[in-house]
Amino acid sequence: MKKRLLLIALICGLMFTTCDFIKEVIKKPEVTLKSVDFSEVDFTRLTLLSTVEVKNNYSIDVPLPKIDWELFVIEKSFVNGVIKSDGSLQSNGSTEVKFPVSFTYENLIKTIINLTDENANYKMKMTAHIPVPGLGDLSWHFEREGKIPLMRVPDITVATAPTASIIYGSGLIPGVSIPTGGKIEFTLNVKNNSNVAVTVNDLSCVLTINKYALPKGGVLDQSGINAGATAEIPFSFSLTAADILSVGLSVLTGGNFTYTLTGNYKFGIPEFPLLNEVGDSFTLP
Repeated sequence: MKKRLLLIALICGLMFTTCDFIKEVIKKPEVTLKSVDFSEVDFTRLTLLSTVEVKNNYSIDVPLPKIDWELFVIEKSFVNGVIKSDGSLQSNGSTEVKFPVSFTYENLIKTIINLTDENANYKMKMTAHIPVPGLGDLSWHFEREGKIPLMRVPDITVATAPTASIIYGSGLIPGVSIPTGGKIEFTLNVKNNSNVAVTVNDLSCVLTINKYALPKGGVLDQSGINAGATAEIPFSFSLTAADILSVGLSVLTGGNFTYTLTGNYKFGIPEFPLLNEVGDSFTLP
């Protein structure tokens, strides 16, 4: 009788152990590709940031995943690597694994000879591996496709040369008018050489005439420039009586004058909300 009870107890124990193991198998870790975003872009390089979320449903710690990744551009392998994360994920916990992939446009264009503005598409392929007790090496496969923002330096040129208009007022001598103010106006052509539309978040410049720099002026109301398109952006600098005296009335009213424009611009990319401050400086002529 005792042997029979012991055997029944042993069988029940095995059944409960098996049930617990099955529950653990059902609650295997979850690995999710949360996002693939461009975190940094300028006119020479860009960084693609991938975020993988790992949720450990086990009652024991498991290692963080090893991630094999490969980046394809126009269906051709461009760069690949392996991400190995130290440490482990605590039981019933979750964490995010982030890994950046940076590359230069120069290497991109050299590697993919037929790269054009119209077909700069990418595909990121990833496989996450986690060794799980009792189940071996589990794998999760992910893919994400998108378009590479090829940010190219814009062409900024003078569309209409600066011209001055002077305002005159009464002076100390009756009947004699003197310059009391005015403005200088000109227009810049800004050609967007990138393969994505941009918004002009900032475009400011300093106008220097005869080594005298007028206060910085700028525009912030340009809604956007489509890929490959050119926008005419008007500028206006106010002149005080002191500015006119420093530059010289004869210079301002004598037609064409020698000048230098130095400025800065910052573009935003509506298609990629994280990329709002891509900019550089320029000097004209």
